[in-house]
Amino acid sequence: MAQVIHGEFGPSDASVEMAETIALTPQKTHSVAALNLSPKPGDVGGNLLLAERAIVEAKLAHPDLGWVVLPELFTSGYSDLAAIHRYAEDAEHGASVGFFSSLAGSLGLYIAYGFPERMPGTGGAGGAGVCDSANLVGRDGVVLTYRKRHLVRTNGEHLIFVPGTELPVVEADGVRTAFAICWDLGFPEIAREAALAGAELILAPAGWREPWGPQYELSCAARALDNAVYLASANQLGIYPEARFGCPGHVYGPDGLRVSRSEGERSVGEVEPGAVERWRKFYGSTLLETAEAVPLEVCS
Repeated sequence: MAQVIHGEFGPSDASVEMAETIALTPQKTHSVAALNLSPKPGDVGGNLLLAERAIVEAKLAHPDLGWVVLPELFTSGYSDLAAIHRYAEDAEHGASVGFFSSLAGSLGLYIAYGFPERMPGTGGAGGAGVCDSANLVGRDGVVLTYRKRHLVRTNGEHLIFVPGTELPVVEADGVRTAFAICWDLGFPEIAREAALAGAELILAPAGWREPWGPQYELSCAARALDNAVYLASANQLGIYPEARFGCPGHVYGPDGLRVSRSEGERSVGEVEPGAVERWRKFYGSTLLETAEAVPLEVCS
């Protein structure tokens, strides 16, 4: 029996040929949880405990939970950027890495979280600069580190952080995974670069401010649909001295539609290996590396 990966795309009386195109082969699925939390500025220890409680609760509610996403700069909180260097840490040996690696190992999942990263040799006169970074950790430590490439100029991020230059893709539990951080989602090129490198799931820690919540949701959906990938984003929530954060993040499928359900501060959806390729066959691939690579078929 044919089954769509999400939503009711395609006519209900689709032909046998179309049904065969999107026929489901049983595959292992995992849940991904976007934890839209409110970290306390500068309270790294307290924020780690906040994350631990939320992650354990999510795992208890969803035993198949495979990935958890926390907000941008979660360890320090996205606030008081001028003092952010006080909470910067090494990406592979910082306090948060050991904490989250131990938690990931005990629960059997991957944890994506934002933090200020100390980068020796990137500051003036050989000093240490700071990147707005995200780690993906598993039981054995850091699997992937990503440094935000598009810094927000209207609030001075470009004066505080060193921009990243790379966009690595790794395989986590059988799913090829990449990162974007907040304002990166406003640039179609980031998600496209990840998709062309083979990514099926983009994890996106965010600190997306109001009044631009609707644009945040649209950007997440568009980047997923543009590239036929899953995208899971967690946003910081709450009112802070510098900004107000009010729009929770969600999980979006390769058809651009939300696949997650809200459960208080968390939003949980399923990621199915193979769904990305089925959607591209059904809808038409938009990953045109060359003009003649794939004919445009969308909505025809």
